[in-house]
Amino acid sequence: MTEDPRTDAVSQQYDRWEYPPPVQDLEAWAANGHWDWFDPSWSHRIFWPDQEYRPDLDILIAGCGTSQAAACAFMNQGARVVAIDVSRSALNHEQYLKTKHGLDNLELHLLPIEEVSALGRDFDLIVCSGVLHHMADPLTGLRALGRCLRTDGVLAVMLYAKYGRIGVEILESVFHDMGLSRDEASVRLVKDAIAVLPPDHPASSYVRVARDLLSDGGLVDTFLHARQRSYTVAECLDLVGAAGLVFQGWFHKTPYYPHDLFPPGSTLPSVLSKLPDAKLWSVMERFQTTNATHYFLACRPERPMEQYAVDFSDPGALDYVPLMRTACRLSGDEIFLRGVQLKLNPAQLPFVQRVDSRRTIREICGSVAQLEGFSGRGDAQIQEFGHKLFEALWRLDFLAMALRTDSTD
Repeated sequence: MTEDPRTDAVSQQYDRWEYPPPVQDLEAWAANGHWDWFDPSWSHRIFWPDQEYRPDLDILIAGCGTSQAAACAFMNQGARVVAIDVSRSALNHEQYLKTKHGLDNLELHLLPIEEVSALGRDFDLIVCSGVLHHMADPLTGLRALGRCLRTDGVLAVMLYAKYGRIGVEILESVFHDMGLSRDEASVRLVKDAIAVLPPDHPASSYVRVARDLLSDGGLVDTFLHARQRSYTVAECLDLVGAAGLVFQGWFHKTPYYPHDLFPPGSTLPSVLSKLPDAKLWSVMERFQTTNATHYFLACRPERPMEQYAVDFSDPGALDYVPLMRTACRLSGDEIFLRGVQLKLNPAQLPFVQRVDSRRTIREICGSVAQLEGFSGRGDAQIQEFGHKLFEALWRLDFLAMALRTDSTD
């Protein structure tokens, strides 16, 4: 007999060890520069490249935790936000935030993902971040979510990535064999072990940068979890397909492309460029093994691909409209994103300076062609250069691409 998700070890863990650490004030949270990656007020053009932001979305936060749903309702006050979770304490804090900020657009339910059909609703956007990999049967959960997704809707998912968590899984196995559980004494022992971790241990690089480990709840969630698994690229794609959905694309693309990884003269880029996307992504996650999370989007197979597909091999790619992604900014000749910066050379800079969320790549290239220093180059040469530059910045997550519609004219 399957254990009730409302009372199993996972729900008991989150009732005792709050995670993520609960936000106490959403106004202060937003004012201090925090955001949620899957918040449509920031990322709508990644979900729907062919549409402007719609304030009246129906949104489901599946596994809302302590604050995610309230933050979404706060940032999207014209939307109707429904939140489900199996942790009563998490929902209690969501209720606190709902009351504190007067979030009449937020609805809360103690409900497992497997039973989401009980809501009798369908949604434009379903966010399920860091939840499916804790379920007894992730496929059952994803199928249930897919059934309440609208035809043109988007399902935004985060799953643990296998290769970036190898060190974490090694330590998990160590703590399991030591007989640790989810109590205060075990948490103290985990802290002691991390403090003496050799610098060359596979978990050391993760421990150095993981802000989650600053809280006891984060330590329990990372190293002492009641149930979790991690996924390769191929397993993510298989999970989406088995759920009857279509893989829309990576929300964070950087880990899955080669960029400038290889030295000049290497033949590897040429070989990699001939691989189909799924194979390339799989190869690159094994080259670049630090990525610990897969952020991706899925949709229903009935949704027309031309509404969401961004494909730089398409001749129509010059009609894409580049726009800066959340927290991305250009300062001088450098472009910044989440502590990452890229210095642009004099040939690249004029193209990025003309990104205004309105002009197409073709129009930007035409404007650059009028500049002194570019007039000697033909239109085709400038367009080829701009095409490659914008594809590279899109793959590096500095830019998103809007599909040209009447609303972007």
